[in-house]
Amino acid sequence: MTSLADHEEERLRILEETGALAGSDPALDAICREARDHFSVPIALITLVDRQRLRVKAAQGLSVSELPRDTAFCTYTIMSDDVFVIPDMLADERFRTNPLVLGEPHLRFYAGAPLVYLRDIRLGSLCILEMRPRLFSPGDKAELREMADRVVTEIAEQELKALGTMPASRH
Repeated sequence: MTSLADHEEERLRILEETGALAGSDPALDAICREARDHFSVPIALITLVDRQRLRVKAAQGLSVSELPRDTAFCTYTIMSDDVFVIPDMLADERFRTNPLVLGEPHLRFYAGAPLVYLRDIRLGSLCILEMRPRLFSPGDKAELREMADRVVTEIAEQELKALGTMPASRH
């Protein structure tokens, strides 16, 4: 695994260039809704990790637009191409004192698939959260990964539309 720092400046540059940080996208809201329903969890988020914050691009079940990067679980997710799972945050030394675990919304489970834009460039994550511990199977990981790939495709298509190189509709 390469260090996040090895590609951080390039990752941040691409995040800005894609325009992904701006605006909302109904297609991303739909993917969040699908993830929440499919995995039967109360919260699903699409997040983008910038230099100091975790920005919520789409959300189901949680009303937050950003969080400090140092408290965000997604910071760990973007360190590898693998789906990152925390079955029980209270049992994990790294997260047991996190304000989102100790206080509202009292999170206990996290699974996040990185948004792999290019090799070693992960813009953020598609994550699901819940307030009780939970197991996450290899099949679950594969399904979350597939949904995250769809998020990246949507971000890339939005970038192409913004550049005027793709028609606005996908018929």
